[in-house]
Amino acid sequence: MKQFTLEEKNAVLETPFTYIHRKLDILLTVGQLLMECGADTKRITDEMLKSATFLGIPQEYLNIHISYTTLMINLRHHDATLTVFRKTPKHEPNMAMVGAVSKLTWRALERHYSLTTYERLLNKLPDSVSSYPNWVKGVFSALGCSGLAILFGGEIIAAVMTFICSLLGYFTRAFCMKIGFDSYVSIACGAFTAMGSAYLSYSFIDQTALLYTLVCCTLFMIPGVPLINSVIDTINNHILSGVTRGIRTILIVSAMTLGMAMALHFSPVPSFAYVDIKPHLITIEQIIGSFMAAASFAVLFNVPYRVLVYIGIGGVICVSVRNMLLVDFAFAIPGATFVGATVMSIIFMRLSPLLRTSGPVLIVPSAIALMPGVLLYRFLFDILHIGNLNEAGLLHTIQNGVTGVLTIIAIAVGVAIPNVLAQRYLDTRKQARLEELLRSRHEFEEKKKYEIINASKNKDTAGHIIDKQINPDIID
Repeated sequence: MKQFTLEEKNAVLETPFTYIHRKLDILLTVGQLLMECGADTKRITDEMLKSATFLGIPQEYLNIHISYTTLMINLRHHDATLTVFRKTPKHEPNMAMVGAVSKLTWRALERHYSLTTYERLLNKLPDSVSSYPNWVKGVFSALGCSGLAILFGGEIIAAVMTFICSLLGYFTRAFCMKIGFDSYVSIACGAFTAMGSAYLSYSFIDQTALLYTLVCCTLFMIPGVPLINSVIDTINNHILSGVTRGIRTILIVSAMTLGMAMALHFSPVPSFAYVDIKPHLITIEQIIGSFMAAASFAVLFNVPYRVLVYIGIGGVICVSVRNMLLVDFAFAIPGATFVGATVMSIIFMRLSPLLRTSGPVLIVPSAIALMPGVLLYRFLFDILHIGNLNEAGLLHTIQNGVTGVLTIIAIAVGVAIPNVLAQRYLDTRKQARLEELLRSRHEFEEKKKYEIINASKNKDTAGHIIDKQINPDIID
């Protein structure tokens, strides 16, 4: 990477077409990190435009097109045009990376990084952002499923067996992916192992208690982040990306359902589809279950450990509000879910600056406790067995599907509602902050030049000043 002197540094960042290929490569890296780590399309676009502002490229010169597997940037000014692409083949939720990318760009603006420093730190993010070991994710995924078993009304024995079966399913899926299986085949194998191990325990556990294990043992594979992002993208008019995320979600849930159906083929009592998961009382077990589910699944999304407790509290807030509306006010599940998600997201939108993290890092994992994964795979499972359904069963299947889809929409709208309502206010604040930081960049450069001129008169410090001119990392 080329090192810039003090005089060159400001010129590079203020002249749009200086080192333009290098700048566009940086913008693609920003977009790739966010897309592969589970950010929604609007957030990706906003972060890329913010990075472009730091790099001295006017936003009106840029056209950004984002699909699920490809990023495209077109730079156009008068008769000159330049288009670059970048593929994004991997997709694994990583909320720590999403927050780190945003923080790095703000820090670059505040501390007046050079192009070289910003590029170097950005390329180091995949190695510098810590990730939980796979076995830790497996244990916490199983804990999250146990929390959902308790939340739905299961007993301790159901929670324990859910933990064991989910853990077996998680490591089966991980092993299949490690030896090179297709991701959907790996999901089907994991679901088969989890559901099959649940039925093998019939010999020593009461069947009524075991039904909650059947309902919850595969829920760690429900793609909650893509589900929410699919609806958010569609609401924000990013139709192509939203539809693609939605199709991938359907494929994942279908693979789960196939694995479960293979296990249930040997089942003597496939009656879990009629287990009632709707609360009829408000209990302390629901608070415990929702905290366990939200905080545990947040580990699966690689959320920083320092905010896990807050995410657990967020899960308690949204689930408690939803259950109160269901039990005391007879709300429908989608309506109660929408209010619960909205209350939680508004609270965290206000608290996120105090917790020194971005809102989505807190809001999205907290909302996972509301995810109607049971309804979705009940619907797909019944579709696979539609030939055996009577009129009542068919009606129940349609009800599960419609309720599940409406609940997903309710979660996504509730999560996005603070940004939607305050979009103009938030954009105005962000733009004002950007302009202030850009003004401070000029003041910073003038101050440095003044210091160099004065200090160069002192022979004792002349050598150090020369070093500062040559090495921008000393300045930054």
